[in-house]
Amino acid sequence: MRGRGKPAWLTKQIITAVRQKQRLWKKAKKGKSVEEYEAADREVKRMIRNAKRNFEKRLAGNNGGNNRPFYAYIKRKTKSRPGIGPLKNEKKETVTEDQGMAELLNNFFGSVFTREDTENIPVAEEMEGGILDSITITEKAVREKIRSLKTDSAAGPDEIGPKLLQELESVLTKPLTWIFRESINSGEVPAEWRSANVTPIFKKGAKSDPGNYRPVSLTSVCCKLLESILRDALMAHLTGNNLLNPSQHGFMPGKSCTTNLLEFMEKTTKVIDAGLPFDVVFLDFAKAFDKVPRERLLEKLRAHKVRGKVLNWIRNWLTERRQRVVLNGKFSSWAEVLSGVPQGSVLGPILFLIFINDLDGAARLIEILRKFADDTKLGQTMSTDEDKKRLQQALDNLCEWADKWGMEFNIKKCKIMHLGHNNPGHIFTMKNQQLETTEIERDIGVNVSNSLKPSLQCAQAAKTAQSVLSQISRAFHYRDRHTFKKLYVQYVRPHLEFAVTSWSPWLEADKNCLEKIQQRAVSMISGLKGATYEEKLKEIGLTTLEERRHQADMLQAFKIIRGFDKVDSSTWFQRVDASIRTTRSAADPLNLRQQAARLETRRNFFSNRVVEAWNLVPGDIKRAKTVNGFKNAYKNHRVTLVENAQDG
Repeated sequence: MRGRGKPAWLTKQIITAVRQKQRLWKKAKKGKSVEEYEAADREVKRMIRNAKRNFEKRLAGNNGGNNRPFYAYIKRKTKSRPGIGPLKNEKKETVTEDQGMAELLNNFFGSVFTREDTENIPVAEEMEGGILDSITITEKAVREKIRSLKTDSAAGPDEIGPKLLQELESVLTKPLTWIFRESINSGEVPAEWRSANVTPIFKKGAKSDPGNYRPVSLTSVCCKLLESILRDALMAHLTGNNLLNPSQHGFMPGKSCTTNLLEFMEKTTKVIDAGLPFDVVFLDFAKAFDKVPRERLLEKLRAHKVRGKVLNWIRNWLTERRQRVVLNGKFSSWAEVLSGVPQGSVLGPILFLIFINDLDGAARLIEILRKFADDTKLGQTMSTDEDKKRLQQALDNLCEWADKWGMEFNIKKCKIMHLGHNNPGHIFTMKNQQLETTEIERDIGVNVSNSLKPSLQCAQAAKTAQSVLSQISRAFHYRDRHTFKKLYVQYVRPHLEFAVTSWSPWLEADKNCLEKIQQRAVSMISGLKGATYEEKLKEIGLTTLEERRHQADMLQAFKIIRGFDKVDSSTWFQRVDASIRTTRSAADPLNLRQQAARLETRRNFFSNRVVEAWNLVPGDIKRAKTVNGFKNAYKNHRVTLVENAQDG
C-alpha cells in the first residue's frame, strides 16, 4: 500500500524495479554490471513514465463522477496548500495544536445554535392539500439507493462507508429494509444516526478567526439511505399539492440557479428598459441552516400536512443530535446540537425550504422576490414615495418574520443596489440599521453590477478558469488530446459557462476574454495538426464557446417553452398570435414574438436575443420529446448549417 507522501502513481512494481536498480548501481560503481544497470535505469524511467500517464488518464477519465481524487492530486502538486489555523481564542491567544483547534472550532459552531423559546410557539397557517403521514419502504427502493451511492464518499461516525454497502448489497438490502421500516413505524432513530463528524472548511477572511470556517457534517450513510427515501416522498407530497411557493428555485425539480437568475433579471431589465429606477435588496441569513428552531420547524411541517409516522420520525431525527469536529485525525469532544437542520444530510435542505416557504407573505406587496435555498433577493420599482414605503414595509415585515420564527438576518451583509439612471438612491433600514449600498454583488455564483452588463462576470469567470487551467498544466505532464480535453471539459470549461444564459456577453471584448481561455487550453494539447484555432477545435471535437452559448440559449428556450423547466414561459416569451398566419414568423405556433427594447442590456438579454434564432429552428426539432433529443437534434442541425455554408 502506498505510504503517506509517496506519489499517487507509485506502484509495487516500480518500487521493486527501483530497488533492483539501486542494487545494480552499487555494483556499477565497482565496475561490475554496468550494462545491466543502464538497462535497469531505462526500464525504471519507462515504468514511471507509463505509470504517470496511466494515472493521469484515469483521473481525466472520471467523467462527472467523484472529483475528489483529481483535486487531491492537484492539491499535492500545489505549493500553497490552504489549511486550518492557527486559530485565536477569545483571549486572543494563538492555538496551533490540532486537538485545541478542533475544540475551539466545535465551541464556535455550537455558539451559533438557537436556544428556542418553546413556550411561545407561533401557529403556522395550515395549507390545503393531502396528508403525508406514512411511507412505504421496499427492498427495490433500498437496493436502488445503495447502488446510487458515490463510492468514494466519506463514512460517518459509524464508519460504515458506501463502498462496503455496495459490495454487500445482496446481503444487506433485506435487513436494511427491515430496519428502515421499523425506524419509521416506531418513530425512533438510532443514536449513531443522529451523530455527525464535522469537517471545517475555510471560507474567506482571516484564518485565525473560527467564524471564517463553515461546518460540513459527515453523517451515517445508512441513515442517508432512509433520508433519501423520505426526501423523495416529501418532495412528491409538496410538489403534488403545490405547497411550495414558486419563488423557491433551490433543490427543486425543474428549477436551478439559471432559472432563478433569469426570472429576476427578466423583471429587472424590463423595468430599467422602460426608463424606471429599480432597487434590489440582497438578503443574508445569519447561519441559516444552523439556526432553524426545531419546534417551529415541526410546526411548519404540520402546516404543510406532514403528520403521523413521518412527522414523528423527523422529530426524533432532529432531537438529541450531537457533533464533534475532526481535524487531521484529532477529535474534539462531543457537543449537543441545539437547533438547525444538519448540513451534509439528505433531508436537511428540503426541511429548510419548508421552514422559509412563507417568507413570501412578509414581502407580498413587493414586485418580485426570488429564493435559492437561503439566498434571497427582492426588487421594487422606485417611481414614487409610495414605492419606497412599500419596500421599507417589506423589510420591516421580514425582520418581524425572523423574530417570530427564531431566525436572524446578518444586516451587515444585507445590501441594496440602486439601478437606473434616475434612481433617487433612497436609504433603507432593517432593525434601524441602514443597509449598505453596493454596486457589485455576487448572486448565486454570478457577479451582478449596477450597470447590468456582464463584463465583470466574464472577467471573473476567465480568472477562475485560468487558475484551474494553470494548476492542471503544472500537475499533468502528458497532454495528449484525449486526456487534456477531458480535463479541460470537466474542470475548466464549467467556470466559463456557469448559468451563462443569464449573463451571456455581447461585447467582443467580453467574448474574447472567455474565448482566450479555451484557446490557451487548446494550445497546450500536443500533437494537433491544425494550423488555426478553429481547425484545432474541429480536430479534437470541440466548438467555440460562442457557439456553445448559442446552443445553451436554444436549449434553455426549449426547456422553458416545452415545460421541462417548471416555470411560467410567459415570464419571458410571447407566442405568435395563432389567428395571424400571414408572416413567416407565424408559421409555427411555437414561434415567438420579438419584443421592443430600448437599451442594449435589454436587447441582448435572454428573452430578446433568442427569439430570431429560435424561430428559425425546424418545427420537428422544437417538438422533441426529451431534452437530450432536442440537444442532439439541434447540434446536428447547426453542423449541417455550417457545412452547407462552407460548401456554398
